[in-house]
Amino acid sequence: MYAEIQALKRLGFKRTRVAERLKIHYYTVDKYWNMMPEEFTMQLEASKTRTKKPDKYREDILALLEEFSDMTASQLYDWLKERYPQRIIFSERTMRSYITILRAEEDIPKPCKIRQYEAMDDPPMGYQSQVDMGEIWLEDQNKKRVKLYCFAMVLSHSRYKFILWQTNQFTTETFITAHEKAFVFLGGRTEEIVYDQDKILAVSENHGDIIYTEGFQAYLSMMKFKVYLCRGFDPESKGRVEAVVKFAKRHFAEHRTFIDTETFNADCISWLRRAGNGRKHQTTQKIPAEIFALERDYLKPVSTYEAAASSNSVPYQVRKDNTILYKSNRYQVPRGTYKPGMKVLLRLEGSSLILSDLDTNVIYARHMVSLEKGKLVKLKHAEREHNKTLDELHQHVISLFQDNADCEYFLFKVKEGHKRYYRDQLSLIRNVSEQDDLKGSRYEALDYCLSHKLFSATDFRAAIEYFNEIKQAPKRASPRKGLPAKYPLANPQVRDINEYKKLFRNL
Repeated sequence: MYAEIQALKRLGFKRTRVAERLKIHYYTVDKYWNMMPEEFTMQLEASKTRTKKPDKYREDILALLEEFSDMTASQLYDWLKERYPQRIIFSERTMRSYITILRAEEDIPKPCKIRQYEAMDDPPMGYQSQVDMGEIWLEDQNKKRVKLYCFAMVLSHSRYKFILWQTNQFTTETFITAHEKAFVFLGGRTEEIVYDQDKILAVSENHGDIIYTEGFQAYLSMMKFKVYLCRGFDPESKGRVEAVVKFAKRHFAEHRTFIDTETFNADCISWLRRAGNGRKHQTTQKIPAEIFALERDYLKPVSTYEAAASSNSVPYQVRKDNTILYKSNRYQVPRGTYKPGMKVLLRLEGSSLILSDLDTNVIYARHMVSLEKGKLVKLKHAEREHNKTLDELHQHVISLFQDNADCEYFLFKVKEGHKRYYRDQLSLIRNVSEQDDLKGSRYEALDYCLSHKLFSATDFRAAIEYFNEIKQAPKRASPRKGLPAKYPLANPQVRDINEYKKLFRNL
């Protein structure tokens, strides 16, 4: 290793590139970078005779390994700490290195469990496809490292493949977009698609009642294909597509210079035509492109409407704070939109994000898509007139009251209590004062607010609505109620005056 590091150094390689090329840690390269040959020789000789810290427990460790050959270094380390709690002064990492050397010296290999596989018949034409993702580090034209993410779909019968690359990690949205591009490339979809358990499509296996992510569930409801989700402990049941990802990384992507995503994907499709789909498959001994020519007729068509809806319109949950979360940003919807389980339809039109009702398509909000992360994108209120200066709006409201001095005082107090929202306050006062069915009551509302010291636009609106209701429905005097019909002939009893005279004489 020392000789290889020094040879690459002489060729002009930097430490990082040497570490990548030799597949060793950067610190290892740094350790030997400036070391002289004599110093390395001395270190090598010292390492042969050096006593290792775990050596004093060698017999105990060997006894355990001979009896339980599958014990891990972590188990052995814990056993030593339990037996000699005060004497273990080395780390678990030292123990792992020591066990590796000890197994080699004493010929105690760690037994490995061999899984037994059984060959399965290929599914019928058009029935199943498999999807998987991968990633790889490449270099661009400036020798900078670039990480590429890969989406692969393979038809299980014909082994016909589609591969898509991008520079960002896949999200539910881009995962769905990759499906659409695959369906266009293949000319349709299969009845069933096999997936690994990935957080962008499934939240939980849930004992068989799989819980999908919100976006993927909406897409699945639209496309109607079956999903076969590999068990969490058994990803190897998706062997065909895993081989495709490995094949694409090793035979197409590795050592290729990255220019841009479009060029890379175009080159990949050309490579698939030549190699991935154009050569004889080692297992089937058939050319995937030739079998696919027959299988294509068995694929289910994907309508234009379904593809457009899935790419541009996806239901999103409305959060308690009346926002929806999209690409790590929060976009506001009008206050009062939220209800438990409420969803809105998110649609992209160019750089605009439109939120509308799921059933009626009534638009709740329209925002510009933010390229930042963690941002709250607020609603732009229609009543905010940014084209007018604040002074112009102030003078306009005063003119509605014929330059009334009381109005000026009222607005002064409104501004004093609502400095940050004075424009909104003025806009509301102006709107209700100009409304045809309310403007006739604006003076009464102004007097009422002044006399009761109510200095806000909402109080003014409530007052003007109150006085308007009074004008529209004047009070009428209610008719006097007479005696009930059963009492008209009843007369009260009248006592004789002499009875009262007798009473006063006796006092």
